[in-house]
Amino acid sequence: MTSPPSPHYTDVAARNLRRIESLSDGVFSIAMTLLVLNLRVPAAALVRTEAAVGPALLRLLPDLGGYVLGFLSLGIFWVCQSTQFTYLERSDRRLAWWHISFLLVVGLLPFSTAFLTTHLPLRGAVLVYWANLLLPGLALLGSYRYAQRQGLLRPAEAAVSRALVRRLGLMQLQYAAAVALCFVHVYAGVGLLLLVQLNYAVGLVASRWLGD
Repeated sequence: MTSPPSPHYTDVAARNLRRIESLSDGVFSIAMTLLVLNLRVPAAALVRTEAAVGPALLRLLPDLGGYVLGFLSLGIFWVCQSTQFTYLERSDRRLAWWHISFLLVVGLLPFSTAFLTTHLPLRGAVLVYWANLLLPGLALLGSYRYAQRQGLLRPAEAAVSRALVRRLGLMQLQYAAAVALCFVHVYAGVGLLLLVQLNYAVGLVASRWLGD
């Protein structure tokens, strides 16, 4: 009686979804923590009187805005990925690498956020940040499409699938619109970007067109 053929490594690798989720949660928690390191406490030599406290804190507003923007971005991508995990039935090696690629660019968000706040008047800084929003979106979309083709998803209505893909697409279109506005007025573009993030995080505008 012949023994069954040994499985190929690629057929058995990275099938544990919980391990991928655990890695993702770890990367997101570290990235969110790193954002706060961009908030520098004003030097004691610059804040010697009560009157100096207010101006010192005002100087921190760009960094504080960057912290909020970066935290919202990470939170939105975490929710998107966790939603995708809800509909995944199993994994394989290639899907795992799709999500590792997603985490690769997610881990850069503290850097791109700091670059944006440090060089905010420059449109190039906004483009760097936008690229760091575009790449995770593409990686998430690619991972979901791959899971669809390989039959790795739980049975779900087509409407659910369309909703997931539509949300990722609308997010990227709105990010692109905010970046385009930066070529007219940099601060207006960044403000629109922050509003888009707030909408996806807390639903400021209850509109299906906006992806809520």
